[in-house]
Amino acid sequence: MVEEGVMLVCPPNAVDNAMSINITLEDPSKYYDLMFHKDLENDVMFGAPVVNLRPNGHVFKKPVTLTISLKTKKFHCDKVLILHGAEARDGKITWQDITHNSQIDETNAEVIIELGHFSRVMALLKLTMIRTKDIVARLNLLAFNYTMLILLNKNAIHEELALLFVSQDVYNEQFYKEDETSALAELKTKGFRELHVRSTAGEEEKRIYNNESLQVSVRLGEGYSLADSRQENTGLIVHSYVWWNTGEVFKLPLKWTADARIMCGTIRVEGSYGHISERRFCEGGKFDIYLLHNQYYMDRGGD
Repeated sequence: MVEEGVMLVCPPNAVDNAMSINITLEDPSKYYDLMFHKDLENDVMFGAPVVNLRPNGHVFKKPVTLTISLKTKKFHCDKVLILHGAEARDGKITWQDITHNSQIDETNAEVIIELGHFSRVMALLKLTMIRTKDIVARLNLLAFNYTMLILLNKNAIHEELALLFVSQDVYNEQFYKEDETSALAELKTKGFRELHVRSTAGEEEKRIYNNESLQVSVRLGEGYSLADSRQENTGLIVHSYVWWNTGEVFKLPLKWTADARIMCGTIRVEGSYGHISERRFCEGGKFDIYLLHNQYYMDRGGD
């Protein structure tokens, strides 16, 4: 099948039955707003029209081959980036780097791409030294709210604190709390129990993005400290497919610093895209006792 500047070749037995295939060449200007809002307008340029292959999501038994002619003759193959856009039912498109499945022909100014299923294909030329994974991360910024649970295991040989991050929408569904395969159920099976948590005063921005970098700061009150002080400030990367479905767990081994031990402290989360959240936690909800004995500690930020 041939369109202007595009050729699609389906091998024998790629489909079980005859089907209708539609190829639409979309003007790159349709995606200029996307590049501008993702702060990529100075880092990449479109090397060809965006190819929209339908039926969207159709999976082939054998890979099909798509050839796209680039509109410029002067380029280096290491500057070419091929993205495959999978469209969800709500219309949102998730872009994936498929350059490794592509052959770049500098002589004929073409890219030859193997596809296992249909959606959109975008050919970009990198104008700066920006990394491919940074481009893909910016394009795939999908925001969602999350819930953070704090759990303690005193039954283990070495006591542990666990931070559980999960999509708020998933956590609010009853099935998540009853699902034996969820991260929450797994933690409780191992002896962890939830601590009482409340937010600190002030506004919080709870919305985060997939692929966002989060900095998690942990400050404990009297009675405990972290077994590894390096974990007082730890970085995490949001992987939305994990956060939506089961939850992301971050465990912190503990050590005693006093004979009378009540687990209390503060968790602060800061994201690379402006997210900020702070939670204070304590066993048995004894926040007043915690604040009374640790006011100086809290005023100094744990120093």
